[in-house]
Amino acid sequence: MKKRHELTRDDANQLIELFHTYHETILTEWLNSASISDDDPYRDEITINGGHTIRLIVAYINDPNTQLIEQLTKKIARERVEAEVGIGEFISNINLGRSIIYRVFSRIDISEASQMKYLLVVNDFFDLYMYHSITEYTRVKDSIINNKTRFIQEMHSDRLSILGQVAASFAHEFRNPLTSIKGFIQMIEKEATPETATYFTIIQQELESLEKKITQFLYLSKMKGLDDQSEYFSLDQVVKGMLEFLYPRFLDENINVNHEIESGLEMYGVEEQIKQVLLNILNNAVEELTEIEVDRMVKVRAHQEGDLIHLNISNNGPMIPEHLLEDIFEPFISTKQLGTGLGLSVCKQIVEKHKGTIQVLSTDNETSFSITFPKPSKKGEHHDNNDSLQCK
Repeated sequence: MKKRHELTRDDANQLIELFHTYHETILTEWLNSASISDDDPYRDEITINGGHTIRLIVAYINDPNTQLIEQLTKKIARERVEAEVGIGEFISNINLGRSIIYRVFSRIDISEASQMKYLLVVNDFFDLYMYHSITEYTRVKDSIINNKTRFIQEMHSDRLSILGQVAASFAHEFRNPLTSIKGFIQMIEKEATPETATYFTIIQQELESLEKKITQFLYLSKMKGLDDQSEYFSLDQVVKGMLEFLYPRFLDENINVNHEIESGLEMYGVEEQIKQVLLNILNNAVEELTEIEVDRMVKVRAHQEGDLIHLNISNNGPMIPEHLLEDIFEPFISTKQLGTGLGLSVCKQIVEKHKGTIQVLSTDNETSFSITFPKPSKKGEHHDNNDSLQCK
């Protein structure tokens, strides 16, 4: 902090006398002008704190000991935080006290030179007072925010842990009977008449949709199937294959697809899981693009740069709201009114299990998902246990 302006002993005694004489005047004018809520839980303390502040100025004139200032401002700052008073209002009231002292001194019959010296000392005091007040207020506020954040994170972690257990139990309990149902449906379908054939097609489609949801819950619970074996595969062929698979839907929704996919993008991992990532993101793009009338566009870029494979999927649909963007990969966060919020969470888990990263950037003009995967080691080289994507 800057050095305090010094006073002669006579000037110091005169300034102290002025504060003794005008103590009540300064305090009353400040209380009448300060922003204080009627339901402030520390309303009575505010008057006491104001009196302590004036007496503290007197103590500061005699001995510039900042420890007393720290003690008082810590008390006041904690009370202001507990009273849920914003820092703007808090600082405004402190500065108001400084202004009222200036105003009172301007009405006193003392020389201009003396008045200037006194106000410089008062200003030094309030600079220290302000500094320690803001420091303590910020510290207390940060502590509260950190505690709340930690509590929310712990609650969220507990919920996800419970969800994982429920999801795994749910998925395994439903998958076996679902397989049996599909088998019997296929047997009965052989005896279907032309009139009932359509119904069987619908039943198969709904069963497949249910299977996909169960798979999403398994990914979410981090308990993938035992058949998730890692192998080398061509990422560029997988991307092109998924674009061809979704071509009829792109056509139905009048979506233009622009792609630049470098050849020879080899990956090591679970091909079906990467297909799931592509399917989720591309399906989301189609659903978002149905909300705009013209010039619907999906762009897909894939290339290798150094030791990384870059995959970018973008669309010119509506911007993801800012309040959702930060948590878009968390379970149950969805831009769709009836969405489960599991798709992108599953994508993130799959990408990270392949040692990759996934990020999203959304503007008024474009929403883009950027995925990176590490370039795999050469075929035949040793893969340690971490290279296996199989959950034990």
